[in-house]
Amino acid sequence: MKFSAYQPTLSLKPTQFSIGMLEVEFKVLEFKKLRAKKLARLIRKTPVPVVVSLWQELCIVDHHHFLFACWHADIRSVKIDIIKDYSKSSLSYHRFWRRMVRQQYAYPYDQFGNGPRSPLYLPLDIRGCADDPYRSLAWMVRKEGGYENSEQSFAEFAWADFFRGKRLLDTQGRRGFHAAVGRGLRLAKSRSASGLPGFCRSTKSVKLAEKEILTKSRYVPKEQKKGPLATRVKAAN
Repeated sequence: MKFSAYQPTLSLKPTQFSIGMLEVEFKVLEFKKLRAKKLARLIRKTPVPVVVSLWQELCIVDHHHFLFACWHADIRSVKIDIIKDYSKSSLSYHRFWRRMVRQQYAYPYDQFGNGPRSPLYLPLDIRGCADDPYRSLAWMVRKEGGYENSEQSFAEFAWADFFRGKRLLDTQGRRGFHAAVGRGLRLAKSRSASGLPGFCRSTKSVKLAEKEILTKSRYVPKEQKKGPLATRVKAAN
């Protein structure tokens, strides 16, 4: 079956359970800075790689954050790039998904780092992806120069699990993102991180507008200096 080069944003099926919403919000802000022609050019030059399933579903292999940002920015269709077509394959349902995982086309771990989970519970469209705050943290640490971008599949999930194991956000929750990024930068240069993709002791910062993102984010609570919540936060500290 032939597919049009452009497909509805919500017609594409995720192959992972979670994303980092701060990265999505950053991309949305970047989209809003672009004029219509430049945004259209960006969409044209950023095709979403997909695998055609046994049931002619278009399964996303990469660019989940980009696709979610497109939906938030009211971009209702995106360009696709079919990298594999299994629509005529004789594979069973389970063998198909085992192959997807083996070829690193799918990441069957949830927002808590647990898995592998059954592909039955994968979101039907990009709106169903859960937010993993540690995935956002891993992305921020990379943008701040903690490690290099890696071509290895699911590299930032590996870093997210590394920071999750160190419980960087467990003490203060989302309010502790700034402190967690600082600790993450130090840990990213440590010996314990040396086996992770993109590890580099000396990396230049990309100068991410971290404070702006955290201030505007709907997913990171703003610091409250007045009211009963401020009292409780102060007492807790």
